[in-house]
Amino acid sequence: MNLWRPTGRRPQGGEEENLIAAAQRGDRRAFDTLVRNYRPLLRGLLTRRVTSAEAVDDILQETWMAAWTKLPDYTHRARFKAWLFGIAVHKIGDHHRSRMKSMAEQITPEIERTMTTQDDPYAAVDMKEALNSVLCQLPDAQREVIELYYYAGLTLPEIAETLERNQNTVKYQFYRAHGVVAAGLGMANAL
Repeated sequence: MNLWRPTGRRPQGGEEENLIAAAQRGDRRAFDTLVRNYRPLLRGLLTRRVTSAEAVDDILQETWMAAWTKLPDYTHRARFKAWLFGIAVHKIGDHHRSRMKSMAEQITPEIERTMTTQDDPYAAVDMKEALNSVLCQLPDAQREVIELYYYAGLTLPEIAETLERNQNTVKYQFYRAHGVVAAGLGMANAL
């Protein structure tokens, strides 16, 4: 079996398709070859989208497990690379959503400054709780953009690419989310 490696061109003679078909039939060696072939590309994507090396490894593993599980349902409507990267983007989104929930103390610098200038320590705790409440009420599309911007450190063009959205749509969602957060916290000028 030819061990085709992605080079940016469609494989000739159906090498990749043969590996996929074999893996769909449960051939673990064929799937392992696909893993070896795509691991560097997938790791590169994850490294650009996730800050922690440990998280990159975890998401990479989750992506491969999901791909193995879903491979029998792969219908070739999209190129395998696009299908695989779609799984990875969803896993990245899952990662950022879980980080958002577990990292309530990491908030935007503007809100942090407001909370630390509070004379009442209970007011700072109330502000954090209010922020979490407002963020949880954002529509998923807006919350994803905010998470990727503040927690993953992505730019708006990178977010548009990652989420496969129009850049103007991402900008709108970003600024709309800020407006909702500011209004929800009674801080219209803070953001």
